[in-house]
Amino acid sequence: MRNRRTFFFRSTTIAAALACTALLPAAQAQTAKDFPSKSITIIVPFPAGGITDNVTRTLATKVSDQLGKPVIVDNRPGGGGQIAAGAVRQQPADGHTIFVGATEMFAINPTLYRNFSYDPNKDFTPVTPLASSPLVLVVPANSSINSLNDVIQQAKSRQNGLTFASQGVGSIGHLLGEMFRTKVGGNFSHVAYKGSAPALQDVMGGQVDFMFDPVITTAPLIAGKRLKPIAIAADKRSPQMPNVPTVAELGVNGVNAGVWFGAVVKTGTPAAIVQRLNQAFATALKDPDVLKRFNEQGMQSFSATPEEFGKYMQSEQMRWSALVKASGASID
Repeated sequence: MRNRRTFFFRSTTIAAALACTALLPAAQAQTAKDFPSKSITIIVPFPAGGITDNVTRTLATKVSDQLGKPVIVDNRPGGGGQIAAGAVRQQPADGHTIFVGATEMFAINPTLYRNFSYDPNKDFTPVTPLASSPLVLVVPANSSINSLNDVIQQAKSRQNGLTFASQGVGSIGHLLGEMFRTKVGGNFSHVAYKGSAPALQDVMGGQVDFMFDPVITTAPLIAGKRLKPIAIAADKRSPQMPNVPTVAELGVNGVNAGVWFGAVVKTGTPAAIVQRLNQAFATALKDPDVLKRFNEQGMQSFSATPEEFGKYMQSEQMRWSALVKASGASID
């Protein structure tokens, strides 16, 4: 009798578990159908007015149109993205809070910082990339450097070599400069700043010889004849600077990098909601107004499936992690 009761108990328990499992897809579908149930908040790890903020605000209205709810941009700068990421992680994994960051937040800072507080792969689920902007090597408008060969030759022939500015220790500009040094040889001294603006100011003033910085920030200064473009650090020429050759075209291979921006949500967000957000952003990225604004800012729209974006993030993490370690750069 005991065996029969035990068997009955186990059978009903298993049946109940199977029934719940069978209901999961329907529950997830219902969740996605009802999503969003309130306003969406996009948390940005930079101050208002910065590149990432501009990308996000350009898309926010269009994403709101797709989802039928307001989209609020919340700026949480500091800590290399850790403050913003922490704010997202404190919210429910329901897709109503999105983290939009740049290359540093997802691929560089986890290795650069000695004690980084989040893991981009474990703590977040990829939604989609958003946009990218290649880096361009620029020199002062009145510099004697007029070509990539001039940069290389002066680094080898001048007594103290050349100086190059960057947006900060471990920034893309710093790591790309180190990559360039490794490829061409010569004497290069790194000068770190706190952001693009002060670095570009000193390059324009001739205090520093050159810098790698995104097209989005350098294009207006080049147009205003305050900087001179030498080469694009990308696989192909920039649509905004079609007459500027790539570094590879000029005989130096493997020196290519750009800043990219992407959206993620807290791990545990239902897949159907992740897909819904991906579709909303993908549609927004095709909007003529968005494309026009991106083109004016020196960016190209950049969309993919969540799975593709996840693989891209991991490949970028491997690439930049190796460069950070090779450079010896670190932040406490």
